[in-house]
Amino acid sequence: MAGNKNRRQYHKAPDRTIRIIRSVRLSQCMIVKNEAKNIARALSWGKGHVFEQIVVDTGSTDNTVKIAESMGAKVFHFEWIDDFSAAKNYAIEQATGNWIAFLDADEYFSNQDVLRLMQLLNGIESDPSLRMMRTAIRCPIANVDDDGKPFYILQQDRIFRNAPELRYSGKIHESIILTQPHFLAEDLTIIHTGYTSTVYAETGKAERNVALISAALQQSPDDSDLKCYLADSLRVPGESQDIEEAERLYREALASNAPMLKQLKQSALNFLIATYFEDPNKQDENYDLCQKAYEEFPDNPDFCYYFARKLFVEKDYKATWNKLIECENLLQGAGVAVSRFIINNALLLFYLMVLTAEELGKVDEVIRCATLILKEDKYQHGVLAPYLAAFKRPGYETSDEDILNLLRKIYDFNSIKDKFEILKTAKEIKNMHLVGLILSEFSPEEMEWLVKAPE
Repeated sequence: MAGNKNRRQYHKAPDRTIRIIRSVRLSQCMIVKNEAKNIARALSWGKGHVFEQIVVDTGSTDNTVKIAESMGAKVFHFEWIDDFSAAKNYAIEQATGNWIAFLDADEYFSNQDVLRLMQLLNGIESDPSLRMMRTAIRCPIANVDDDGKPFYILQQDRIFRNAPELRYSGKIHESIILTQPHFLAEDLTIIHTGYTSTVYAETGKAERNVALISAALQQSPDDSDLKCYLADSLRVPGESQDIEEAERLYREALASNAPMLKQLKQSALNFLIATYFEDPNKQDENYDLCQKAYEEFPDNPDFCYYFARKLFVEKDYKATWNKLIECENLLQGAGVAVSRFIINNALLLFYLMVLTAEELGKVDEVIRCATLILKEDKYQHGVLAPYLAAFKRPGYETSDEDILNLLRKIYDFNSIKDKFEILKTAKEIKNMHLVGLILSEFSPEEMEWLVKAPE
């Protein structure tokens, strides 16, 4: 009997050990200074999910510490020494969980993404092979503007194991140095509000960054990453803005062929191409950059779009169309790592698709792409004309009554502004029967206004 009892105890012990290993204790960490506006939201996303919340204050003079303490966070104090890594590493040293989520006070996860994160961490801890090799989770960070719309997406390692060898490096634009592979989680997104124009104006963040990065660059004058970081900060409106110096730094960094972070190189290329695309003095150089950027980063929709514009200017419309379709597919797919330009201006893509489809006689695509644009912005006059004209192309011959019904799905015929927009375009393409149908939609009072309206 004693032997059987010992055997039963033997079988239970490993089972308890496995449960302990698989449990996830996520420590949410952040460093803060005067974040009274953001701290409640920054702590709220982790409530009920994380093991503990570590807040390291670096010298707040507002209610940041009071709010954090009232929400149950563990608050520590660290004397600011112009070194983000030093402060963040101090925060890590206070954490007792086995995983760390290091988000800033102006960053947060949505409720859905917090649940996905916890499921992912539990999955990793439950899989012996993943548990042994995965040290970090890399996920997108969406920088949003004052309207909450993303304008720049990149990927960073913000969730990682609480291990002694994982610490931040760099006084500014600090990063975790990984010793093992990361896990890419493209379905998790950190929302970052700290790069809005309002925040920069209120906090003087750009001036602070310029000073810190300039000091670091003096110590490491050949560091291409620092040159790009400084150029990024010099582009921000404010006292330190210097677009010409930003351009010089970007060009210098790219010309050096020194190792660079992928997102920084893309940012530099994107700035130069977008800023000087219409400059006739830089046209040849920009076309070369378009091709170079696309060949090096074929998954970046911006570069695919710019390369398509280059081909369009060269009147290679078939190649242009292929690149535009490729770009559209990239935008619709997951995992867009960096996209400063197209992500918030997809209408530019579809406008070029309309022009290219016209050149190739792709009437269906003219209608499809123009419809996408007009549903988003019905006052795109340059798109409405080819849209209406397409219905009269050979093989379509759509009646003007049917065209009018299609327009009703886009425009408000109770709005004189909307009717006037359609009327102008119908006159422009010389469809006088459609002009007559539209005029019949105007009330007598509106007709009086129309007679007096300027052409």
